Amino acid sequence: MRMPWQRKRNEISLPQSSAPASEETGVIHLEGVECRYPGSDSPTISKFDLLIKPGEFLSILGRSGAGKTTALRVISGFEQVSAGYIRVGGKLVGSSFVHVPPDQRRIGLVFQDYALFPHLTVAKNVEFGLKNLSSEEKSDRIAPVLAMVGMSGYESRYVHELSGGQQQRVAIARALAPDPVALLLDEPFSNLDRQLRTALRRDIKKIVRETGATTLLVTHDREEALATSDRIAVMGDNCIEQIGTPEEVYQNPVSAAVAKLVGPCELIPGVYRGGVVVTEAGVFPTRVTAENSISDGEQVLALMRASELEITLSGEDDQRTATIELREFEGEFSEYSIRLDSGTLLRVRRRAADGLEADNRVVVSSRDQSKVIVFPV
Repeated sequence: MRMPWQRKRNEISLPQSSAPASEETGVIHLEGVECRYPGSDSPTISKFDLLIKPGEFLSILGRSGAGKTTALRVISGFEQVSAGYIRVGGKLVGSSFVHVPPDQRRIGLVFQDYALFPHLTVAKNVEFGLKNLSSEEKSDRIAPVLAMVGMSGYESRYVHELSGGQQQRVAIARALAPDPVALLLDEPFSNLDRQLRTALRRDIKKIVRETGATTLLVTHDREEALATSDRIAVMGDNCIEQIGTPEEVYQNPVSAAVAKLVGPCELIPGVYRGGVVVTEAGVFPTRVTAENSISDGEQVLALMRASELEITLSGEDDQRTATIELREFEGEFSEYSIRLDSGTLLRVRRRAADGLEADNRVVVSSRDQSKVIVFPV
């Protein structure tokens, strides 16, 4: 579905001096960006590089304090950069010597707290960003964009009459109505309950796909990033550590820190020996991601994911054993907390009806001989 006023993707650009967006230049392009807050001894983001292609849905995933929200704020124009270059739609909008204000960057923003005006109706909230248009043109945009986000019939409602999910849909409609070059989402689902968050996440992905809107999502929630994104940029401290498709980043994390961000796991010490890793939990077949190099006999960290491990009742001859400390039934599967003799805790996910209970002694192995990823210490 395309809005009546919306131009084709290859026609999207900023006024006159901007070059058209392309796969090479991107809709949003950051090169070597640094942002330093007054009074801070170190930059919040540094050597920050990012290119978002036309129509792409990209997520920046990172822990609190990593700098992901600062990255969004420098793109939108709410923070100035001390080094590097920011281009939106091919136009230079931010550097140490150029700063284009937020209202001139043609970027749609959706915040976690919705930022709607309580004294305005739904229609008036959407209309707020439609400046320099006639009343007829504004009306022509409001109805279809509300229909697109599932809010037709709510034009005369006020904010306090809407649920949290409905308010966020209105915020998305308001951001899309001016036909922005790109849509920026700042933790947009964090104030919603889990069920509503999942439903709205799917709806936003559908809306973005139908409109072809170039979209940047900033989140600390790995599930949101993995489920919605064409690509994920994983932030370490101040800069991006890895960028790729959700499958690439999950299956081939470049570091232990990235692995912990993109999926629940434990990292236990071991020794790499001839294609296997010897750990206190057992001996596992292993693999090394392309970005790392490990020598035989080297100390490593072994990545243990609940879905990739198996447990069986131990026998008298088993030397490396563990104890089931807790079993949590979750319907289709049970999740077991396994305490190694050293005190290290692992988690293993298995089918619910398997007969293993708390206090059983078990042996841990990799499921279906899958290879455990190891990282240099």
